[in-house]
Amino acid sequence: GCGTLWEMVQLSTFPQIYRHWWHWAEWHAWVAGMTESKQAKQLREVRDAMLRRCVEAQSKLRFPPVFCRMTALGLLEVELPRLMRCSGSDGDMRPERVVAGQNAHHALAGIHDVQWSGLIQTQVVADAVCCTTAECTWVMMAPVLSMLELVVLGDSMMRRDAALKRTSIAGFEQYLDQLRERCKRTKVKGFRACCKALKLIRENTDSSMESRVRVTLDQYGLGVPNVNHPVVHPITGRMLYLDMAYPELKIAVEYDGRFHADQWEADVERRRILDELGWDVIQVTASDMRTEGDRHALAMRVAQHIGIRLGRKVRVRAPLAVEQLADGRRAPEAAWKRWL
Repeated sequence: GCGTLWEMVQLSTFPQIYRHWWHWAEWHAWVAGMTESKQAKQLREVRDAMLRRCVEAQSKLRFPPVFCRMTALGLLEVELPRLMRCSGSDGDMRPERVVAGQNAHHALAGIHDVQWSGLIQTQVVADAVCCTTAECTWVMMAPVLSMLELVVLGDSMMRRDAALKRTSIAGFEQYLDQLRERCKRTKVKGFRACCKALKLIRENTDSSMESRVRVTLDQYGLGVPNVNHPVVHPITGRMLYLDMAYPELKIAVEYDGRFHADQWEADVERRRILDELGWDVIQVTASDMRTEGDRHALAMRVAQHIGIRLGRKVRVRAPLAVEQLADGRRAPEAAWKRWL
C-alpha cells in the first residue's frame, strides 16, 4: 500500500523521503532483492528529484553552494544509512550546504548550513550543482551515524555495480591521510571514527543488509566472510558471485531478498549449481536481523554449519560492539580456523 519509491518522490516532500528511506532499505524484497540495474535506476530517479530541489535552492543564492551530507548522498546516488539522529537540528531536513566557518554562514530559508573544519573536496553533478565527494561526505556523516552505519555507508559507496561505485578503499585512505594533516591544527569531527571504520569496510558489496550480516557474524566471533566470492563452474565456465563465503569450508552465506517471480527460476538453478559444486548455502532474510535474539540465532546457525564441516563443535562468543571490532579488540582470525 506504500507504492513505489518514485511515487513517494512525486507525491511527498523530501523530508518525508529522508525520514522513511531507511525503511525501504530494510525491505529486502525492494532494495537488497532487486537487481543491480533496478537499484541503480531507482537511485537515479531520487537523484533527479534531489537535483531539481538543489537547483531551486541554488537559484536563491548569490554564490553556488556546496551541498553536503544527506543532500550529497542523494545527489551521488548512494543508498542512505540509518541515522542515529537527524542530521539537522530539531529534525531539520532542508537541503544542506557546507560552510567553512561562522563568517561564511548566512541564514536562508530553505537551506541548512553545516559548519565543518575539514578539507572540503567537491565534485559537480550533472553540470548543474556542486556537492562534497563521496570520501568527504563519509567523514561529514560520521557524527550522526553509529559505527555500524558508518561501515554500511562506506560499503554503499563502493558497490560492485560500476554504476553505483563512487570510490574505493584507496580513495578513503588518501582522503583521510590529507585530513590527518588538517587535524594537527584543528579538530575535525568524524575523522577518528572513520579511521576506525576503515578497518571494517569492504569493497564490491551489493546491499546494505549484506554488510550488516557480515558485521554481525564478525561480532559473534565467526570471522569476516569474503565478500562477493567468485565461483567458476569447472565445466561450463559460468561465473557465480556469492554474497559472502568462507571459501576454506565451501560455506556460502546468501542474503535472500529475491522473491520476484521472474527471479525464482534463476535462483533455483543457481542453488542447484552450488549444490553440485559442494557448497553449503545458508540463506539469510530480513527476519534473521530484526532483533539481537534473531542475530544470535543466525550466528548459532552459521556456527553449526561450520562445525559440521570441521567435525567438531564451534561456539559463538558474546557479541562485541562494532566499536570494539573497529578498535581491534579481537583475535586476528576466527578461533575455528585453528582447526583447519
